[in-house]
Amino acid sequence: MIVCSFLLSDAADAGSSLWPVLLAVLVLGAAALVLYFAPALRGPTRRILTQPAFVAAVVVLVISALGLNAATSFLSLHFKKLPVPLAVSSLSEGVPANMGTWVQVSKDEAIDPEVQQVLGTSQYVFRDYVDSAVWPDDVPRLKELSAPDRAAALVRLQLQKPQSILRVAVTYYTGMADTVAHIPERCYVGDGYEVSAYETKSTEAGTYDHGPNQGKPRNVEYRLVHFEDQTASRRVARDVAYLFHVNGKYESDSLAVRGDLQKLTERYGYYAKVELMVTRPMTDVPAAGEQLDATINSFLTAALPEIERCLPDWQALKSRAK
Repeated sequence: MIVCSFLLSDAADAGSSLWPVLLAVLVLGAAALVLYFAPALRGPTRRILTQPAFVAAVVVLVISALGLNAATSFLSLHFKKLPVPLAVSSLSEGVPANMGTWVQVSKDEAIDPEVQQVLGTSQYVFRDYVDSAVWPDDVPRLKELSAPDRAAALVRLQLQKPQSILRVAVTYYTGMADTVAHIPERCYVGDGYEVSAYETKSTEAGTYDHGPNQGKPRNVEYRLVHFEDQTASRRVARDVAYLFHVNGKYESDSLAVRGDLQKLTERYGYYAKVELMVTRPMTDVPAAGEQLDATINSFLTAALPEIERCLPDWQALKSRAK
């Protein structure tokens, strides 16, 4: 039944009326195989095929299928979302290295194919950004270091001013109506961290500079999760903020994202996740105060306009779907 429902959904979404024929072919094909390869079963098979209850069941299935197809077409329902490309060739090219006072010091590199398969997308950005207003003399030097030396240098800077260093991840997904699997509450726990606190916060990350909301405040909510290290080898904490841009609007809740993706009235579907991480010593006071809020606001104000330019024009997609 599950397989049949998927087949029916795909056929209905494509506006096809072929699936009643598929049902008939499946039934008649199975009967033909039995009649040909199992002579001993020919008599019982003929009796089953001519039973009024069997014939009625087949008729009900066909009528139900035709009704579902007609209703789906009439109501413009879409069980399968069409993928939509980014407005740029890739996130790594579209997301700038310099955004406000934040400067990329790491280099964009392809991740391991197995890791990418788990990630579920080929559109991603994983970068280290440094606040050049705090470390103006260190940024050029950090860019020239090898990856291991840069990582060690960033750790030293984090020990002094942890909120001046951000690990940033931007990922993009489209053409699916599934659960949002990769959220920090799941991924970081698997890496030996434990959630110590979490909260939903809001900020006015500048104003929209294009689109239907041009000139209006960009009021966004984000989830802020505090993790504590549970291993003996590392004594650090992580403060992780994340939010989503799904089908033209911002969300902080992964369940809300899933709900948007599963709307049957929408022909297209996409979402991008923006995740910021601050690493700090475990001895620090939990970074839930104004300084962390200011850091997140500073980066989002500079970065969200740039990320929005990489994403599909949702209003244009909606117009196209009518």
